[in-house]
Parts: sequence; structure tokens; C-alpha cells
Amino acid sequence: MRELEVLRVESDGQYVVCIDRETDEHFRIRADDDLRAAARADTTELGQIPVAGDAALRPREIQSRIRAGASVEELAEIAGVSVSKIERYAHPVLLERARAAELARASHPMSIDGPRLATLGELVTECLVLRSAVPADARWDSWKADDGQWVVQVSFYEGSTENFAHWRFYPGTHGGTTDAIDELAVELTDPEIARAARRTRLAAVPSRPAPRPEPHREVLPDGHEEVTVDANTLIETQQAAPIRRKAPTHVPLADVLDLQYSTPPARPDEEPASADAEPEPATETASAETAPPSIPTPRELAERKRPSTSSDDDRPAQNRHRAKRGKPAVPAWEDVLLGVRAHPED
Repeated sequence: MRELEVLRVESDGQYVVCIDRETDEHFRIRADDDLRAAARADTTELGQIPVAGDAALRPREIQSRIRAGASVEELAEIAGVSVSKIERYAHPVLLERARAAELARASHPMSIDGPRLATLGELVTECLVLRSAVPADARWDSWKADDGQWVVQVSFYEGSTENFAHWRFYPGTHGGTTDAIDELAVELTDPEIARAARRTRLAAVPSRPAPRPEPHREVLPDGHEEVTVDANTLIETQQAAPIRRKAPTHVPLADVLDLQYSTPPARPDEEPASADAEPEPATETASAETAPPSIPTPRELAERKRPSTSSDDDRPAQNRHRAKRGKPAVPAWEDVLLGVRAHPED
């Protein structure tokens, strides 16, 4: 530390000029009340700030008020001095308050079953997100109460309303613990309460369909109209709209069977109709033959397997003539299905 020597006092009496004899550097010091008290060695008045009512704020009192939660602006207004003059005494205490708030965020809030596993900062962040608030905009602060314990505060905005929550911080091992002081502090350390409040708010707000994007229409010089649609907005609207699916159409099984067997194959004893033959009038017998075939009973199958006792002479001449020509007989559809032959070869 260099030693200065007083040379003179300026003519207006506002400054004292000093000199460093080793370097011949000159210095000018403001002659205020602190300098005058120091020159008189009066430690009781040194560092005092005059205020209304002839009272005084010493540096220790300034720091004590700042530690208790007062702001620099409040003390500057009380003392009637500039903010910078209060800040030089308040700066170390403001750092102490910020450190206490940081330690409190790493503490564990107390519950009925003991300290929670999550920290105070983690729980408050989760609850603020559930309340649609921005955790990055939350402001943390702390100060010492009259009993010597630290009080931690977080402030945040919900819309245009500023909210405040407070905890009492107890430093200790594993980060220490915190106890909620007010109701909002309890809600910010219990995510289940925040989720229930969120569901209540969402249920109270009626859902409104997203507005359809309006296309931009422009008439070209040639008379044609050009329509422009924002594709991104259209896709977002379609994704937000509920998906409506058509119910599947089931075809009854009976209709499928009727369609499959509506035209049965011709029997071997039936003669195919010629192209020149005139269509016969529809009768009840024809309608009965075109009906869907029924599954034969075991008795009918046994009768079909019996050998025919009729001779060739008993068959009609037309059938005998067809048999002599050696034309193969077409089996009936039930013979193919059941694996039997209704007309064994002669």
C-alpha cells in the first residue's frame, strides 16, 4: 500500500490534494464527512450516511437491513442518497442471499413421510410446467428472518398475476431440508396437486374446432383465377380433426352360398339344350330344380350306391343311343363332392 502526503486543500474546499513522494504522482480526494471524521479520528461518525430526522445509517446497519430482505432501492430512498452509495455496502450481502437461495434449491422438501427424493428446484420446475408457467422466468431470492433462519422465495407470473411462494430453509447434510410456509409453496412441491388443478382447468375450458385455413384467391390478367392454400396449415388442421371411419359392411354367409350355388351343374341324364330349341315356359318343376341343392342324407347316399336293376332295354332309346356312341357322362356335383359315382360304367 502506498503512502500519500497531503499537499493542500483546493480553494473551494471540496477536494484535498495528496502526493506520492516516491513517484511524484498527485491524487485528489473529495473532502466529505467521512474524510473529515477520519481526519479527526472520530470512528463514531465515520461511514455514517445522514438521513431525515438527523438519523444515520452505518455500513453495518445497511448490511443488516439488506440481509433481512430490504432492497438497495428502498434504503437509497430512505437515506436520500444515490443507489451506488448503498450498493458498495450491500454487494457482499446480496451475494450471500443469492448463495442461500441456490443452496435451498438443492435441498429436499419435507412431506408427511419425511424428506422427498427430488430437490426443491426439480419439484418447482415440474409444477410450474403443469401450471403452464415458464420455469426459466421464475425468480429465486432469500433472506434471514428475525429468528435467524433463511426464508426462500420464488416468484412467477400466471398471465398478468405475479405469485409468490415461500419456504423455510434448514441447511444440513445431503443439501438440507425445506418446509413450506404458505399454501402455494405446498402446491409447488406436490406434482399430484398440480396435475389435478390442470385437469380441472382443461375440463372447464370448452374445446373449439380449429379454424379452416382460407385459401388466397387472385385474379390473373388473363381472367383466370389462381387459388393458393397454405399446405402446412392445412395438414395441421387435418391432423387435429377427429378421424371418422366407416363401419365395415358384412355380407351374410347365406348370401354368399346362394351366389355360389345359384347355378348348379347339369346332370348326366339331362340333355344340353340346343341353340335352335325354343325356350320352354317356366313351370313350378323348373323353379324347383334351379333351387340351391341340399346336402343328401345317409339314406339317400346308400340308395345312390345300389346298382341299377334296369336293363338297357328299359332305358329310353335316346339314352341307349348316347351310351353306344361312347360319350362320357358328366358326374353330378354331389358325386364329385362325396367321392361316389352315381352311374357305374357298363
